[in-house]
Amino acid sequence: MDRLLLVDGNSIANRAFYALPFLSNHEGKPSGAVYGFANILIKLIQNEKPSHLIVAFDHARKTFRNDLYADYKMQRKPTPNELIEQFPLIKQMLDSMGIIYIEQEGIEADDIIGTVSKKFNGEKFILSGDKDLLQLIDKDTTVWLTKKGVSEVDKVDELRLQEMMGLKPYQIIELKSLMGDTSDNIPGVKGVGEKTALDLLAKYQELTNIYANIDSISGKLKEKLLLDKEMAFISKQLATINRDCKVEVDFDKSKIKIPFGEKTYSFFKDMDFSSLIKNTSLYNLELIEKKSAKVETTILTQDILKEMAQKTNVSFSYELANMKFFFDNKIYMLEKNFSMFEEELKFEDVCEQLKNIFEDELIVKITPSAKNDMHLLSKLGIELNNFFDLNVADYVLNAGNKSANYKIEVNEYLARKEFLEKAIRENDLTFVYQHIEKPLVKLLFEMEKCGFKINESRLDEISQEFYQKQKELEREIFEQSGEMFNINSPKQVASILFDKLGIQAYNNKKQSTSATVLDELRHIPIVDNILTYRKYSKLINTYLEVYKNICKTTGDIIHTTFNQTLTSTGRLSSSEPNLQNIPTRDDEGKILRKIFVSKFDGGKILSADYSQIELRLLADMSGESQLISAYNRGDDIHSLTASQIFNIPLDQVDDSTRRDAKAVNFGIIYGISDYGLSQNIKSSRAKAKDYIDSYFARYPKVKEFMDNNIQSASEKGYAITKYGRIRRIPELSSAKYMTRTFGQRVAMNMPLQGTASDIIKLAMLKVAQSIKENNLKSQLILQIHDELIIDVYPGELEKVKHLLISNMENVVALNVPLKVSIGEGENLYDCK
Repeated sequence: MDRLLLVDGNSIANRAFYALPFLSNHEGKPSGAVYGFANILIKLIQNEKPSHLIVAFDHARKTFRNDLYADYKMQRKPTPNELIEQFPLIKQMLDSMGIIYIEQEGIEADDIIGTVSKKFNGEKFILSGDKDLLQLIDKDTTVWLTKKGVSEVDKVDELRLQEMMGLKPYQIIELKSLMGDTSDNIPGVKGVGEKTALDLLAKYQELTNIYANIDSISGKLKEKLLLDKEMAFISKQLATINRDCKVEVDFDKSKIKIPFGEKTYSFFKDMDFSSLIKNTSLYNLELIEKKSAKVETTILTQDILKEMAQKTNVSFSYELANMKFFFDNKIYMLEKNFSMFEEELKFEDVCEQLKNIFEDELIVKITPSAKNDMHLLSKLGIELNNFFDLNVADYVLNAGNKSANYKIEVNEYLARKEFLEKAIRENDLTFVYQHIEKPLVKLLFEMEKCGFKINESRLDEISQEFYQKQKELEREIFEQSGEMFNINSPKQVASILFDKLGIQAYNNKKQSTSATVLDELRHIPIVDNILTYRKYSKLINTYLEVYKNICKTTGDIIHTTFNQTLTSTGRLSSSEPNLQNIPTRDDEGKILRKIFVSKFDGGKILSADYSQIELRLLADMSGESQLISAYNRGDDIHSLTASQIFNIPLDQVDDSTRRDAKAVNFGIIYGISDYGLSQNIKSSRAKAKDYIDSYFARYPKVKEFMDNNIQSASEKGYAITKYGRIRRIPELSSAKYMTRTFGQRVAMNMPLQGTASDIIKLAMLKVAQSIKENNLKSQLILQIHDELIIDVYPGELEKVKHLLISNMENVVALNVPLKVSIGEGENLYDCK
């Protein structure tokens, strides 16, 4: 028997859009709704095996229902732009899959589905989140209602509908005529809700019969029904799906063609849907391989190397010791141990010729990851000069956009480079790529290669000390609880604290043992010990054990990896291990910094930290004269803010008041709410709101600057830094309030945080260049947000200090001075 799957396209696209986080492909196209739509279709095709599939879409124009009732669907919120942009992509995807879709002027998707299902002779399944379609259920038709996002469905047939609502399919229309439908603005009878409507239908079955027996209904309900009788029958017409529309459909063309072909594969590849690309059962791989066979793959020869040396653009990838080159529409392979090469050429000759190509400043080497390539090539004694980094260029264009693993073949690099270069020019991002991100690639490679030396004996001492303290705490906790238990188990901790010891925590019905909950109970000795135990456990497991394992396997120099393309603000991050999160707040955590020392005998560690860079940028970029004057006078900005917003003389500002003002200053940068500030300074929300209002009253240009940032980002779709770096903020047009307000906070902060990240990167480049120009042996080895760490060679301390201060404070001309604080010592701990 033929089986037709009918899909309510608008309903599924909407549910996919709101069920998934914001996703985009490598070109910045929103893709979350497309990805969700694809997944649900493929899942149903594979699991339910329909023989035919048709998707129905609403048309933007009005329908007969608007003529019948002018306010029909008038209250609906406009569709978010980032979803509107995805409907053409969804239709493009359906075309690539050979799935027909119907969209017809003046006809809603429900009516298309009703008409097509009536015409089809066979079993029918309707996929939607819209309960209106339940009226179409019959012995051959089941409605699959999406439940959670689009991943789960409730298969509703006649029996299931009776169980759910106590109704027959036709009574869905009667129900809507009585209770209305707020989502479609169907009025119904005012004052009649679902329960009353169901009671009436249980007794009278349908609307006509209710009014035929109106005298048997008494009281207010009778009055309501009589008052809105006309509207009830209009509502019935609005709720009734038209199953006789003029819709042409060729059911032969609606047959599903599995596996999909090259068009589907290419579409998923363009959209970066890596999980769908990897699902090889979906495609006719033989056909795809034939289509892809246009690019010839061959081995390298001496003549080809000579030819390559004359090219202006060469694409290459270097993975797992295999090299691929592409030019003149051919891929040239160089396999592990150089096995795929002319036998008469020696290894040394190959390296020498490759060295000439990679180091030639006139040949652009196109690669997805220049920094990784530099590490691999350096092992062969080869430098990488004049490169185009595809991932870095893509990041400059699309920072913050989540996309499925961006990966293309080497023969696609050149076209991708040309696309990215054009997009970078059109978006005025040339400075960001050419003068910040591209030169930074080589510097980060050099910093990773240098590494940071670990004092292994000090590491062992601290480890032993922390293990001992952890053991002592464990013994005390067991004594206080009266039994032994797993302190690392939240469930067992909750049982001891709340069940056995009867400790009460405010608003903690679920017996959480989170740090927030336990912090409120810290005055209780066992709770204090558990929190301290957890702290030592984290320090041991997150830091000490990691460092010890690295020392065992690779020696006493730790080489972190700097991630240049992960953050949405332009900031760098660090991993394997993360050296940017070395603790700085509590005494026990700070001790870990004593492990990090100079690798030079008699060397020093030097740190240079920008002081309040984002607050200084706020003064400069907002043009707030009071803040600009204060910074130029060298005032303590936190004390000044305390004096201004708390209305107290400057000389009477104490540490506590200054601390609260500091929270206000930094909170303003991040668009903090009155609730957020109240939590930070332990005050009421009303008082926190007064502080924020007072701040903006004192510094009106700051408020204007923040509001302008939101307005500009809402209009353009992105926020921009002083240097032109952009962060796209699709959240600003979201229908979800929480998502939209998050977007507003991003829009307020991005120009400041992004500019700060640009400045520290420019400073890194200038400092590194100055060290080279002065022929110094000291090395820039780490960046921690607004701080640079230098491993100083003996005898170069004062010279390096001067270079740091000069370059960092003068990297950009602002209306306020940039200030750098310097720290030095035998280890990283001494620098603070």
